[in-house]
Amino acid sequence: MNGPGQPPQRVGRRIALEVALIDVGGTLWPNSWPIRKADAVGRRLRIRAAMPGIEPAKVEALADDLIESSRPGDEARSISTENLVSINSPAEVLITRCLSRTGLPAEADTIRRLRRAMSIPVSDRMKPLPGAIELLGEIHRLGMRNVVASNTYWRDADSYREDFRLLGMAEHVDGIITSVDAGHLKPHPAVFEMAMRWAGVAADRCVVIGNREENDIEPALALGMWTILVHPDDPMPAATKAHAVAPDLWACAKAVRDMLESE
Repeated sequence: MNGPGQPPQRVGRRIALEVALIDVGGTLWPNSWPIRKADAVGRRLRIRAAMPGIEPAKVEALADDLIESSRPGDEARSISTENLVSINSPAEVLITRCLSRTGLPAEADTIRRLRRAMSIPVSDRMKPLPGAIELLGEIHRLGMRNVVASNTYWRDADSYREDFRLLGMAEHVDGIITSVDAGHLKPHPAVFEMAMRWAGVAADRCVVIGNREENDIEPALALGMWTILVHPDDPMPAATKAHAVAPDLWACAKAVRDMLESE
């Protein structure tokens, strides 16, 4: 086990890394999700646009129900994006129940449109953590690909892609796999396995970069991946099984370089 701040253990050979699987909340941008009174107004407009041809009164009733039903989860995510509310009430279940109560069919495409409508853009409220863009750029410079591997509630890959575009990060992100797309939340291995399939690489060619021992480091190690625990928006961990620990994202970039240069 490495203590905080220790470099990766030497492994007696050069590590042939090809892909970095990178968490988002607490890793590339802050842990907590800022909520505003105007969010409900924005969501209502997006819900209306997502439900063309439906009786306006029903759309308004649906919007009321969606906004009120999601409020406890949004409040929890304003404290931490890792909150277990994401596990206890998946977005698809919440949306299905709201559609049912409004007397509307819960078709898969309708659920997808409403989930994206509830996914408010982040660019005007959330900024990348210091060094995030530089980390992604350095990984590219080292000849590797960046794949986002994130637990989410409303956001799927397309929603994230628009976020990264507006934040000026899109050119550095090669692939995006979320728990919504994979059908399971980390620490379930589905997100990592789907990312490996997308990238077409074996586990030992991947390094997972994340801020949670239980969600990022432990499942990655179980699959045979390399790991870096980062804590730019968290307290220093007391202990970790990760190959390296980085207090900020510039140190994380150095840890990736060190892994590639190990002999």
